[in-house]
Amino acid sequence: MWTLFRSIRVQPGFVMLVNFLTVLVIYMLTRWFFYWMNISSFQDVTFPDMITMSKGGFRFDLSALSYINILCILMQFVPIKQRNTVKYQRVVKYIFLIVNAIAIFVNVADVVYFEFGGRRTTAMFFSEFGGESNWGSILLHSVVSYWQAWLFGIAMISAMILLYYNPIKKDKDDDDYPESKVYYPLNSAFFVIAVVLTIGGFRGGYNWKMHPICMDGADIYCKKPFHAAIVLNTPFTLLTTCSIVDYENPQFFESSKLDSLFYPVCNLNPDGGEMKKYNVVMFLMEGISREYTGFYNHHLDNGTFKGYTPFLDSLISQSYSFEYSFANGSRSVDCMPASLTGIPRYIEPYCYYFYSNNTVQGLPAMLADEGYNTAFFHGAPNETMIFNGFTNNAGFQSYYGMDEYNHSEDFDGTWAIFDEPFLQYFAVSTDSIAKLGKPFMSTVFTATSHDPFPLPKGYENKFPEGPVPMCKTVGYFDYSLRRFFEKVKDKDWFKNTIFVFTADHTGPTCRDDFNNEMGRFLIPIFFYTPGGQLPVRCDSTRIMQQTDITPSLLSVLNYQKPVFSFGKNVFDRDSANFVNFVFNDRNGNSMYYLDTLMIEYRNKELFGIFDYKKDFTLQHNLIAQKEDFPQLPFMETQIRAIIQQYIERMKTNKLIAK
Repeated sequence: MWTLFRSIRVQPGFVMLVNFLTVLVIYMLTRWFFYWMNISSFQDVTFPDMITMSKGGFRFDLSALSYINILCILMQFVPIKQRNTVKYQRVVKYIFLIVNAIAIFVNVADVVYFEFGGRRTTAMFFSEFGGESNWGSILLHSVVSYWQAWLFGIAMISAMILLYYNPIKKDKDDDDYPESKVYYPLNSAFFVIAVVLTIGGFRGGYNWKMHPICMDGADIYCKKPFHAAIVLNTPFTLLTTCSIVDYENPQFFESSKLDSLFYPVCNLNPDGGEMKKYNVVMFLMEGISREYTGFYNHHLDNGTFKGYTPFLDSLISQSYSFEYSFANGSRSVDCMPASLTGIPRYIEPYCYYFYSNNTVQGLPAMLADEGYNTAFFHGAPNETMIFNGFTNNAGFQSYYGMDEYNHSEDFDGTWAIFDEPFLQYFAVSTDSIAKLGKPFMSTVFTATSHDPFPLPKGYENKFPEGPVPMCKTVGYFDYSLRRFFEKVKDKDWFKNTIFVFTADHTGPTCRDDFNNEMGRFLIPIFFYTPGGQLPVRCDSTRIMQQTDITPSLLSVLNYQKPVFSFGKNVFDRDSANFVNFVFNDRNGNSMYYLDTLMIEYRNKELFGIFDYKKDFTLQHNLIAQKEDFPQLPFMETQIRAIIQQYIERMKTNKLIAK
């Protein structure tokens, strides 16, 4: 028996199997480490849930490792006698250790990135950050701030190297092999078995009627789609999205009937009249969640919660705001398509999908056609997240980034110019644009309240602490905003301007109240009009989303042409035909709000109904009582029609109003 075992243990195939299993264990340990490091996002995940998700995750780990190690598998099982030489095994070893070390690195890196992306990294990441010129400082910050993750990663890679199994220490002699008529048939059979097993690993099983395992398959092991990040591993998500497939048209309805069910074009002011050419200044606020504000949260902590945005709160109290307002996506790149062109995110960011070169009807382009000067400001390097490409597509005439700012001493060391000096630059530049004598639209995307949440020297103790580092930089942003308004409040153009505010997406959650599918989209959206163009009120009757911004703003300007948008004109006075809805999506988990009810829709099925105003934390799924909601058939029709309109119009490049 011992002789047989000694014979097996030096077989290249057995060497491959042992090392494959070692890395498989490392992936499972990384999954539990991922959960532990992001436990604040998974507070509702129990130990039995983790066991279930780990069992499901085994399939995804097996699949990823089959892809990653396909070359080594073939080299170790191909029926040639050279496999048993020391040099050959040394080559296999180096290939195995290098490719798997890279895979372990990216898997551990997602421990850091997940908090901000809200999902496992896909191949879209390289489109989003491929233009960054400051990778060194970003990587250095993450190593310092998330040292536990990198220490764990180093430990796992070291363990793989130390545990690498290679008993082949000397070359076999020719007479050590069985006769060729035995050797080649036997090892060819092992090769075929290895290929079959590897194909099963690729597919996630041997049920040939099923599609190969994909990211959506992780939902089987989860109570919530958000938990799929635990089941998945990052090498798998990268490999399976590197050649992204097109949207599949769900064909809920005949295409000829779609426009009668949901029509993504708003006719704002059919009665005519002259356009009111107020100036427009738009703030896209990085990561400013509703939960950071005091205005919306006076009831928290027994009425003692003050928030981290005293100046922003004062502006909201003088503005037309909304009790409930929502982001349409979860990333910075989702904000601009939604806010400026009426295009929400559906599954993946619009800017990085196949159809990002479609013709769009951008707010800046529409205003430019009416004689406006339009300019976009963002204090990061100009190629960051291809903002400058999208702003050009949307119709901005000028782009002002770090290159134009040209004062490197104000750089935060990682992402962008600090908000205070850049908003002062924005104020001065906007005043210069105003002096050209034409109406203008000036837009700024703030940056400091982005990870790594830096503060300028001398400001470290100026702002209130909070449960997450984000809180202090939110306070700094708020201070920077105050300084902007101090700079412009006496300008001639100030009272003739509509100031539009929206966050790009929510920031890191620091309160359990907001740690749910609704809370992750709740942001402040409001219109501040110091000249009295809109009344001061917090609207509790109509709900607001980013895709509503363009048609609603143009309605206030009395714009006379139709506007393409998957949103609505929230100021529509036609109460008989007005639909008070919001649509957003999180990785294929779509949500539709109508008045006080919210439904969740996934894989062509309804799986959640919530009375969100009474059940703010979404603890009570009412799907078992769906017969009690007469509006439900309309809501299901609407969410299906929106999804189908989105896909069909993307594919046919019909994203403008004719």
